Amino acid sequence: MLLEASSPDGVARFLVRSRGDSVAEHSLEVVVHGVEAAVPVMTAVRYTNLAGPERVLLVPIVRGSFGPAASYVQLPGFSGEDWTASVPVPVGPDSEWDAATVALSVSASLNEATRHAWREVRALISNAGLRRVIDRALR
Repeated sequence: MLLEASSPDGVARFLVRSRGDSVAEHSLEVVVHGVEAAVPVMTAVRYTNLAGPERVLLVPIVRGSFGPAASYVQLPGFSGEDWTASVPVPVGPDSEWDAATVALSVSASLNEATRHAWREVRALISNAGLRRVIDRALR
């Protein structure tokens, strides 16, 4: 494990890991305690990209069948430093994000729980364009 951090309120834990042998790849697991509602929550992760510009990755989290709610994503181009994450907030029908950010974020999903969280987000939001972006990225 490269780094472990918690939100100020202790509800969310962020675990950054280094993956890969020859090229440094990084992943992020977000664990949220106390997600009791049926609606997903979303956190935005901002980090320095190896190519230079800041990158934003959206990470949805839903209540799991057992254990705490968690999602697992890759961090494309993460330099290994300079990152922040927002407090997880509930997703609602009027939630809006940049389509390119959503496409990158969905494709960064590393496990079925995270893909399931994106399907839950897709079912909840009213923006038909973003629903199509999620559908395409999940294929």
